Amino acid sequence: MSNAPKILAIIPSLIASCQINVLKPLNRLAEQGKVEFRWAQETKADVSDVTWSDVVIFCRNTEPAYGHLLNAAVCAGKPIIFDLDDNFWDIPYDTDPELARYHRLPPRLAQLEKYLSFSSLVRVYSPVLADRVGAFSKKIKLLKSGFDFSLVSGKVPKKSGNISIVYATSRIVDDQYHEFLTGIIRVLDAYQDKVTLTICGCKPRELAARRGVNLIPLLPDYDKFLMDFHAQGFDVGLAPLPNTVFHRSKNNTKFRDYGACRVAGVYSNVDVYSSCIEDGRTGILVDNTPESWFQGIVKLIDDPSLIASIKEQAYTYVYEQYRQELVEDEWMVDIASVLSPNLRTAKSGTAVEARDIRVRADFLGLYGIRIPGESPDGERVGRLMLEVLTPEGYSLREASSSVLQYRDDGDIEIKFDPIANSRRREFVFRLISLPDESGAATGWLPPSGHMQMLYKSGELVGSGADA
Repeated sequence: MSNAPKILAIIPSLIASCQINVLKPLNRLAEQGKVEFRWAQETKADVSDVTWSDVVIFCRNTEPAYGHLLNAAVCAGKPIIFDLDDNFWDIPYDTDPELARYHRLPPRLAQLEKYLSFSSLVRVYSPVLADRVGAFSKKIKLLKSGFDFSLVSGKVPKKSGNISIVYATSRIVDDQYHEFLTGIIRVLDAYQDKVTLTICGCKPRELAARRGVNLIPLLPDYDKFLMDFHAQGFDVGLAPLPNTVFHRSKNNTKFRDYGACRVAGVYSNVDVYSSCIEDGRTGILVDNTPESWFQGIVKLIDDPSLIASIKEQAYTYVYEQYRQELVEDEWMVDIASVLSPNLRTAKSGTAVEARDIRVRADFLGLYGIRIPGESPDGERVGRLMLEVLTPEGYSLREASSSVLQYRDDGDIEIKFDPIANSRRREFVFRLISLPDESGAATGWLPPSGHMQMLYKSGELVGSGADA
């Protein structure tokens, strides 16, 4: 029987960041026998998967409907790692309205914050995002994403006579190209047959009909995209990024991809790139103005030796700092770090405590409970989680994501989405008390007589077994 830790990853979808940051390195570790690894999309994950695991990993999860999986991990005392590479709180409504409407919906942000607050470790890839996450967790680690050099090693890209420029994006609907649009149009007009421009992913209408411009569709398979991208042998890569909190919270994916594929990149001079690129050596940094973008691109077109130099130096830097094996090593360190405190806690006898209170709702729209913040003797309530169950013991999906709020009068309210047809139905409220971050013992758990049920109408009704 293997002594390797059992790792479970629950992801919302197979987007590139879930593959790069979680699935690929953990699959590699499993192939090496260092871990046992399972993964599932949250739509298909089951509590039995959580039971099997030693460590549960979530990545970009925000859907309240699957909050029962987090609850199961917390109740079972499983260490939780949350991997996040995007700032969902600050997505701009003006440039990304659909993305903002989805991710900034209050229930999704509340669920995200719940993941963060109950995680043993939160992994992020930007100092700006680390600061944002710091409001919900103090156990944050700043990391680098990896690049799988086996996808490009030993392969010789093709070469054309022209200077080939590329802009690669994973977004079909993209507005970031506006940063370089005026500058690249000037380049195309000035150099005509000497340059070509390829855009992977989006289809800017301002460039679609221009001579020398090639628009190719997005490849959803990220590894296949990288192999095809490398094979094209592009000379110059464009990496625009607006100077906003949202965009500055992003990962430096284009620098890794351009560098590893030996493409000399021109990058917006924001800290996502300026923190890792040496201007004129591993890339060209430009301000987000038409003139600066034009001059940065022209600097490379007019100096092929500079293109060659940046290609090689960027490749070397990315290989030394971002190759896949380094990411795998970091994962082993992180898994060990969350398991060790867990083992110490188990040995000390400090455990999760829970109290099940069976109740019957008297009104429609049950949406939470109110409890005192301390006992009559002054013992304070500790870290709490609420799980709403059916009388048969099944987690109630419609109330799976709850939010805890401290009132000015000292009471605590734990709220969830209203249960429309709650009247005369029975439920089990499972109050779970957790050790604090230092591992100190759990706090006071109020009995049923101290609990009030909250209804959509605003009425408060005392609860208990005889309610």
